[in-house]
Amino acid sequence: MEGLEILDIGHGYGETALYIRTRTYKGGWCRLTGLEIFREYHELQQRLGIYDTLTLGDALHMPYPDKGFNVTIGQHIVEHFEKKDGIKMLSEAERVTRNRIIICTPHGYTESGPLDDNQANNHLSGWYPEDFHQLGYKTRICTKNVNSRLLVAFARLIFWLKRRRWDNEVLVAWKDLEELP
Repeated sequence: MEGLEILDIGHGYGETALYIRTRTYKGGWCRLTGLEIFREYHELQQRLGIYDTLTLGDALHMPYPDKGFNVTIGQHIVEHFEKKDGIKMLSEAERVTRNRIIICTPHGYTESGPLDDNQANNHLSGWYPEDFHQLGYKTRICTKNVNSRLLVAFARLIFWLKRRRWDNEVLVAWKDLEELP
């Protein structure tokens, strides 16, 4: 599947791109674009150079053409919106995606404050399988152990530094719009 265009909505620290680059990357097989609303995370990613393209912008108004990406990933982003805006963000993701959308979110509501003084990091909604099923998504509930050991260690470190527990289940939702090439 060479030449895939992948969008990472709300890239934050860049965990999704780091995983793709370190675990599955084969030179030239994909192009990674990151979208982030928080300037400090955006600037961090500019320095790290993990993404091919970065955009500082809002997930409710993505500055991308219709069907411009094969895959769109929203790793822990939808819970940062009120439910109606989360649905709008998913609709916007569908607009810019040609093949598959993958969303990861805590299973249900979990409390979260402004990590790194980022007010956009507050959790404003909780999501359940039926929320996604109503929108045509398939779902699976996973434990925290679904990631690579590197990502688990990184997440535990971040949560330990912030004096928070990392023990909730993750809801993975996906929607296939067209077959992948």
